[in-house]
Amino acid sequence: MLCVFVPEYQKFHCIAEKCPDSCCTGWEIVVDPESAVQYASIPGDLGERLRHAMTEDADGDILFKGSDSRCPFWNQHHLCDIQSALGETALCDTCRQFPRITQDYGDSIEYDLSLSCPEAARLLLTRTPEQLILIEEQHPELIGDLPEYDPAKMQALQRQRSELFQLIRDTSRPALEQLRQCLQQVCQWENNSVITDNCEVLMEEHFLAFLDSCEILTQDWDDILTQAAKKSDAQPFSVSQPLDAEIRAFAFDFLYRNYLRAAFTESALPFVQQLLFSVCAVLTILHRLELQEQPRRLRIWQLFAKEMESDSDNLIELEWVLETEAVFSPGAFDAYLKQLGGA
Repeated sequence: MLCVFVPEYQKFHCIAEKCPDSCCTGWEIVVDPESAVQYASIPGDLGERLRHAMTEDADGDILFKGSDSRCPFWNQHHLCDIQSALGETALCDTCRQFPRITQDYGDSIEYDLSLSCPEAARLLLTRTPEQLILIEEQHPELIGDLPEYDPAKMQALQRQRSELFQLIRDTSRPALEQLRQCLQQVCQWENNSVITDNCEVLMEEHFLAFLDSCEILTQDWDDILTQAAKKSDAQPFSVSQPLDAEIRAFAFDFLYRNYLRAAFTESALPFVQQLLFSVCAVLTILHRLELQEQPRRLRIWQLFAKEMESDSDNLIELEWVLETEAVFSPGAFDAYLKQLGGA
């Protein structure tokens, strides 16, 4: 029996030329072998362009080579020439699937959307806490590979994740307070005490310094970080009700995508630390720039996900500092969330 978990917000449709941050530029497009064979047989001018655009890298992957990090088939109208001429089914797997994410655990599959996509970010982050639900579907005709983890451990993680979901959806207390509860609960499950006494003092500058040290994928993100670093006289921090809901939606999605990965590691705590870093880093930028308009806030959440979660080098660096830097310890995060209003 295979269980498929489908988030309610998975009903996604690309907004094409209306997208403010198209995935047709700034990304490396890998062409799957089946599509490469198909493209090699396309007649006419489009076929010539396809064959000319495909190149093989050092790892043996076939890529579309373009100029200025732009897909050669993304035209002046910000539409795809391949889809316009041949239909959506002719797109390679990379283009047809993004921003959809599939996580196959063997005895269950979970589907999600990547927040790197502006439209996916809008769909998720505008959900109310009551709409943050998962739908379980039974698909006995699907047979997954045997799980490569301890089934008992996975079952425990699934129960824990459900409890964390309940905390995030519970609006009787502010979102930041619920995130503190999530951190403390995971530490309790893992017999890891949250020690706030004598821990390093975490400040906005720590988040900005790390983000500034990372590889930058988008010019808009570079400009945002520069502006945030220059502004240190922002008004006292406060979380509005819409922002509170965005924090809950982001946290829900992050735990949905990442918490069960602990079945393959020694601890789930690093994933919670990464969640807290993500939320606090975004709040730092929102605070410094005093952003009140929801569209601009959503842009910050989306760009953070694109820059950090979609860049393997940046993600590795984040995992390293969370493991080694005392300023990002569980105790430091607990104290910082309390300071922000998560008392």
